[in-house]
Amino acid sequence: MTATQRRHDRAPGDHLLLVALAILIVGTPSVFLRTTMMPFYIPQLTFFWVTAVAVLLVGVYRVAVSGVFDRGPRSLTIASAAFVSALVLTSVVSPQPWVAITGLPVRGAGAFTYVLCLVLLHAVFGLTRRRSTEPLLWAFVCTHGLVVLYGLLQAYGLDPISWGADTSYIGNLVFSTLGNSNFSAGYVGLTMPLLVWVAFGAPYSPWTRMAAGATVGASMIALIHLDSFQGQVAAVLACAVLVQWAMTRGREGRFVATLIALPVAAVIAVMPLVLHAASGLLLFGVVAATAGCAAVGVLQDRTRMAPTNNGPAEATGGWFWPTTIAVFGTGVVAGLLFSRRILEQVESGLDQRVEFWKVSLSIFKDSPLVGKGLETYPTYFAAHRSVDQAVNYEGLLSNSPHSVPVGMLSGGGLILAGTYLAILMVIGYFGIRAVRRAEGTRSLFYGAVLAAWVAYQVQASVSMDVSGVVYTQWVLGGILVAGGTSTSQSSRGLPWKPRARHRPQSGNSALGLRRLTAVSGLVVAFIFCLDSLSAPLRADLAIYRAQEALHAGDLGTAEAEVARAIKLESRNGYYAESMANVYGLGGSREAAFAEMDRGARLQPGIPYIALNAARSALTVDRLDAAEGWYEHALDSDPNGSSVLTEAAGFYVHTGRPDRAVDLLELFESLRSPNRGAWKTAGEIYASLGLEARANHAALCATTYQDGCWGAP
Repeated sequence: MTATQRRHDRAPGDHLLLVALAILIVGTPSVFLRTTMMPFYIPQLTFFWVTAVAVLLVGVYRVAVSGVFDRGPRSLTIASAAFVSALVLTSVVSPQPWVAITGLPVRGAGAFTYVLCLVLLHAVFGLTRRRSTEPLLWAFVCTHGLVVLYGLLQAYGLDPISWGADTSYIGNLVFSTLGNSNFSAGYVGLTMPLLVWVAFGAPYSPWTRMAAGATVGASMIALIHLDSFQGQVAAVLACAVLVQWAMTRGREGRFVATLIALPVAAVIAVMPLVLHAASGLLLFGVVAATAGCAAVGVLQDRTRMAPTNNGPAEATGGWFWPTTIAVFGTGVVAGLLFSRRILEQVESGLDQRVEFWKVSLSIFKDSPLVGKGLETYPTYFAAHRSVDQAVNYEGLLSNSPHSVPVGMLSGGGLILAGTYLAILMVIGYFGIRAVRRAEGTRSLFYGAVLAAWVAYQVQASVSMDVSGVVYTQWVLGGILVAGGTSTSQSSRGLPWKPRARHRPQSGNSALGLRRLTAVSGLVVAFIFCLDSLSAPLRADLAIYRAQEALHAGDLGTAEAEVARAIKLESRNGYYAESMANVYGLGGSREAAFAEMDRGARLQPGIPYIALNAARSALTVDRLDAAEGWYEHALDSDPNGSSVLTEAAGFYVHTGRPDRAVDLLELFESLRSPNRGAWKTAGEIYASLGLEARANHAALCATTYQDGCWGAP
């Protein structure tokens, strides 16, 4: 291919595509909006949807103008087609197709989001084959810096935003721009290899590499304050980049390079296991140390590049397996030295996750082929959890299995999980191939990308896909596949591809008309899509305004704002609940029941919502509807103490004491620590004239003594 042809192939839309991808990478994990009910994940999900669709349209523009379609490896094409087909199938057959497609009102990781992720994979693949995509790695590094900076501001009491009670559901007060310490730590951990690459081995100025080295130290201090073990484990993959950097020297330079990299590796792999907190003085000390190591690394690289009488000292190959063995061996040694600390972190981190995974597998057994639909996990959690979980953690209702692969099983069955695994295998194969085939600094580039991609898999195994993180592996995967694909891999010319003699003619009228037509059509399409893509954010803004109006006592404004949210997203059950609350405050009981009933139908399987619907039905004397919702609550949470005792109270009220006693006996057999439920049981027994049982329940409502579990 001639230079003129290469310029033509990369010209139409490539610069705009690169800019759109960079904006997506930087903006998605960084944006948040204080004036929404969900200030982090709804703005980030909307930003991701909008920018990913923009990437898709820019890609369509390039194909329309150039007449060239990037043809990837056959294995990737087949795996992608199978994954899309699985997404469509599992969403269509899901009992909740709207939830499975959009991922709302959960985290947004539905079929639509994953289709956009595939778009990113193929867009980055094509772009990487035409031009350098190092700017995308710079976008990741810059975003990494933003997440770290905000986390450090929170850690040292310099947060310019007063979050107040909004942080009560977060737990850790250092949560950074992703709104949750686990998500922020996961992002920092998985992008750490890219930052280390900039500091060690990237062909940039010494000052740039020193700044990156300093950021490595700051990032590890931030990870300590974020206090998320999954992020710390993911960050350890950055040590592979250090080992690779040292192993690519000549034999004489490897020892010196190892000494330079060793302090940085200790900061990444060991420091989080030793420290629980870090003072400002320690922060500056660690930053100075890692920056100093990067500076010495620059000098060592210059020495390596200097000519010698014996020829170049750089090793050109044979380092892949030594690097792998060195990283694995280092991990084993660190695990032995800090086994107690690691076990503590693992036990605390997996305390609830193991239960969540068991629930997911139980859901999978119910529908092993196609699952229940992505993001439908909350619907089935309470019904599938263990008795111990229901008794001791009754109010803990998870909306995710906290594992992406396990979530694929319960959400999409073997079909979706199998095709997802196929894509990972394809990317992993080409990623290893890219690293092994690259030469010089390019081997370090692909090594860092592969390490970051693997780090994502590590953190995703114990976490969920959220919009601020979900796109990362697909962008990195596109780079890896392009790097591992044979250079003979050709693009496919479409029927309208301009002839070679017309390519240099910038004034070609037919080409100009085609560009104008493509731009006009795609701009119209983007504007048309923007209304639907931004609907979740606009609805969330409306609900926030409604809450503000309720606090001010303005029921009229609150009703109007909730109505606006329902118009934007009529299938969101939470908005129906909100309207029911507004109607209830205004005294419109019938309207409140209608909306609460609708909201509960849109959110099946969640016991407390079913109880709310039952209570609302009682306010309008709809005993049949109330009984239906109590039975639904019992089916959803058969071992829930509050559900059992409240349903028993209903059956006493409606003249069915035998049914009530059966429910209370089941409740007593659970030995629940829920004192409120025991108090309710005592009141019911007293109303039935069963004084011995009433006294027994009263004892259990006031003490945890073992004797209260015995028969009265």
